[in-house]
Amino acid sequence: MDVLNWIGKNIAEIKEDFFYKKYFSMIPLEKGIDVYFLFNPLMGIDLILEENYKIKSIHFYSGKTKTASRFSDGLPLNLDFSFSRIKSKQVLGTPGKSGGGGFSFIYGTIPPWDKYFYDKFSLHLQFSEDQNEIELITIDSL
Repeated sequence: MDVLNWIGKNIAEIKEDFFYKKYFSMIPLEKGIDVYFLFNPLMGIDLILEENYKIKSIHFYSGKTKTASRFSDGLPLNLDFSFSRIKSKQVLGTPGKSGGGGFSFIYGTIPPWDKYFYDKFSLHLQFSEDQNEIELITIDSL
């Protein structure tokens, strides 16, 4: 999936990309705290940009929350939202970090997650409580 190449690039560098146009051509850039973002809840994808407009993160939503619909195009690294935590490890190998399952007074139950590190980005997989499917995929700059 070409969107992996977006990480670390200035938004001006990708505005002509087919997928950028498909997902974000009609979505307004919004200002957050120390970031900008483009969120397309109907297509289940968002971009988080640094203040210098470089792409920091990409989120792919499974549609399991009220936040966004399911991202229905191909996922990066041949992943599928139907993958369990075990299946994800079979496909990707041993994660660099893992966590979740505990309780936070601020966030409640923390979903189980695995994080993989690559040359130019990290991949964060958030799983359902029973670990039978992926709920959220995050690609993040290093």
